[in-house]
Amino acid sequence: MGTKNFRIIISGGSIAGLSLALMLEKNGIDFLVLEAYPEIAPQVGASIGMLPNGLRILDQLGCYEDVWKCAKSAIDQVCFRGPDGREFYTFNDVQGHSIQRHGYPIFFLDRQMVIQILYNHIQDKSKILTKKRVIGLRQSDSGVQVTTKDGSNYTGDIIVGGDGIHSTVRQEMWRCANESQPGYIASCEESALPATYACIFGISVGVPEIASGVLHSVLNEHYSFLVSGGPDDRVYWFLVRNLGKTVYGTDIPRFTKDDEEELAEKHWNDPITPNIKFSDIYTHKISSVYTSLPEYVYQKWHFGRMMTMGDASHKFEPISGQGGNTAIETAAALTNRLVKALKSSSSGSGHLSDSEIFSVFEDVQNLRSPRAWQLVRASHQQQRFEAMETPLLKFIAQNLVPVFGQDKMFRKWVDAYLSAIKLDMLEVPDRPREIPYDDELLRKPRGRGLLALPILVVFIFFAWLGLRLLFGAGTRNGTWSLVAEILNSGTFADFDIPLKGAFIGYPAVDRKLRTMVVIFFPAITGLWSTAQRLQSIYFLASFLPLIAIFTIEGYRKRNSWSLLQSPTLWACLYQLFGVAVIAPLYYLASVFTSRNPTYYIPTTRAVPITVGKALLPALLLGYAVPTILMFLPYGDTATTQSMIAFWQPAPIYVVILIESLSRLIGLGERKKTQSPLDSYKNYDMPLLNNIYRVTFAISACAHIATIIICMKSTQVSLTSVLIPQKIFTPVGTMAEGVFIFLQNDFLSCFLATFVWGIISSWDLYRVGMSNVSLLKSFGMMMAGLFLVGPGAAMAATWYWREQIMSRTRFGKQKHQ
Repeated sequence: MGTKNFRIIISGGSIAGLSLALMLEKNGIDFLVLEAYPEIAPQVGASIGMLPNGLRILDQLGCYEDVWKCAKSAIDQVCFRGPDGREFYTFNDVQGHSIQRHGYPIFFLDRQMVIQILYNHIQDKSKILTKKRVIGLRQSDSGVQVTTKDGSNYTGDIIVGGDGIHSTVRQEMWRCANESQPGYIASCEESALPATYACIFGISVGVPEIASGVLHSVLNEHYSFLVSGGPDDRVYWFLVRNLGKTVYGTDIPRFTKDDEEELAEKHWNDPITPNIKFSDIYTHKISSVYTSLPEYVYQKWHFGRMMTMGDASHKFEPISGQGGNTAIETAAALTNRLVKALKSSSSGSGHLSDSEIFSVFEDVQNLRSPRAWQLVRASHQQQRFEAMETPLLKFIAQNLVPVFGQDKMFRKWVDAYLSAIKLDMLEVPDRPREIPYDDELLRKPRGRGLLALPILVVFIFFAWLGLRLLFGAGTRNGTWSLVAEILNSGTFADFDIPLKGAFIGYPAVDRKLRTMVVIFFPAITGLWSTAQRLQSIYFLASFLPLIAIFTIEGYRKRNSWSLLQSPTLWACLYQLFGVAVIAPLYYLASVFTSRNPTYYIPTTRAVPITVGKALLPALLLGYAVPTILMFLPYGDTATTQSMIAFWQPAPIYVVILIESLSRLIGLGERKKTQSPLDSYKNYDMPLLNNIYRVTFAISACAHIATIIICMKSTQVSLTSVLIPQKIFTPVGTMAEGVFIFLQNDFLSCFLATFVWGIISSWDLYRVGMSNVSLLKSFGMMMAGLFLVGPGAAMAATWYWREQIMSRTRFGKQKHQ
């Protein structure tokens, strides 16, 4: 690759700087690190939280095992505490969840330890110089010249500033830009840096009751504590306070030791736990620093042959722990782009032209800036929450965290980790995990883009169409007038059959049931038309897979606290107002709920195992059996009417049976000890697969049987069974009008279902989990529609989706 001719000067032996140096060395690219301190890993009182997105890259560099040994233990418990130090919610088995989901734990250790490990892994120590504080830069067409405080000069092709929030490289970059290209750096950039909070952070030793592996978040109004046990009896701690207002640029205060002592004394008696006060931690400190907490992502990270990274380009609140981890990511992004550029260099000599360097730097910033902003904003919001800055945040902290709790925190992890990058040229060691990083998927996950709004509009249109075809058409063609006549007269005049007056003895309920019986009686009995009875059987068999799907979706963890959570509510709505009206609204809620790629993370897919075991019996007993009972030949019409009335709440029976059976099953399994991590193991998959198979078989058989009957019959055809004729033309009998009503209900519902099936299949493509494109999704649904019918096609689609979404192993099994 000829990269020995290309030299990168790195200002700052920080985590960002040494990570980049090690990455460059792994790729044979020359570098020189200039560190201002007399030693490479000074103890400046700082700790660092190591997170999966940073650890994955350190693993590629061969540093992970050493860092993990230094940490000795991971965070396994997160305790949220109120101002009195009392615990109000605790996340347990955090280590297990983190490793199971993302392949790596979360832990704290001295920042010095991580820097030392990075330094130890660099082979050529002669390329790391100490006591070399950069004070000036000069660039030419062929490179940069760096001047240090001791008067030394060093030359390289580019310089990268990993020298912190007060970066000299950034200041010199701005100076050079203003001299040669005024306006390239916005004039407001220097004063744009905001700070809302300040913090005393430190390391203490020998604090009683602060155990290793436990993270304490102590929430107070306008300030908070973060305290964690670490290796060798260490305690890492942060006292973060609101400055009272957001200050910018040169107005951001700097603090002295006297300021620190004054703030510490103010919080001297603040509880950390009921038995530990802040004074117990502070008096055991071995180092501490009081500093403001700027938080910002700079608009320009580079000019000419100069670039910044880490805190010099993106600065975080410490509460999220993303500062050092994101710096490692940016170093990896720069390395990836440099390696690629040097391999394809137009000069072929291992040098890069100004335009090629600009392209490298611009690509890195364009890739990293959106993610950095996302994480900076998330860190700020987390700090606002823990400082209970508003009455609403205080209410959420004290009342809703125990409700949303652990799942909410895990969702934040997903947002923070999955879009992380890695080094493209180094293998990621095998560490099995349940959730893939974005770069492990078939393609980068994305939203629905320009299709999002049209999709929502389509389902609103289908709901309107259903309303129009069911109730508008029924009014215009006279169906509802004829239904009213039967209800008033108490007799099916067309058949001279009396209508039952009562079913359960409650007048309001009986009135509704009598209306439903009037509508369904001709269809179920087939007294008016054989085609009508056949259509009813086909409709109800096709609807079985949809009831199964609606019910399954209601019990998935990912749909908790969403519009999909209550299958009972949806069942009541579509039984009362027609499935053609309500199903599109359900699909609208579904596509809205599933809009974000993180919705599809595998660990939120499963239904509770007890629910999975209850689903199929509940579907058969609650829906299939009442449906069959309606069609049995009874000796009197009153029994048939009673069976029709009994069938009306059938979808609700399903939910009642699931709740009852799952509780009975749970009682039988209560003695078994199960880890919360068992929810990741796809125990529900065989049960769900059986449901899809059974409902597919029933619906497909009904479809094929209907086709065969229509082909052999001289009285009915497939079009006469399924396609309504003269929708708005006045009907001669109530039975004729109801037939048109049910045909409209079926067609409108399953047109919307067809579109939902296509979108639901394509969603797995857009989030990188399958290769079935939008066009392929359409083709699959069309083939299913004709071959096995709409209900069976949906059962098959959900079966296929379940297999795709249940893939939860990334990395080789030998490390399990």
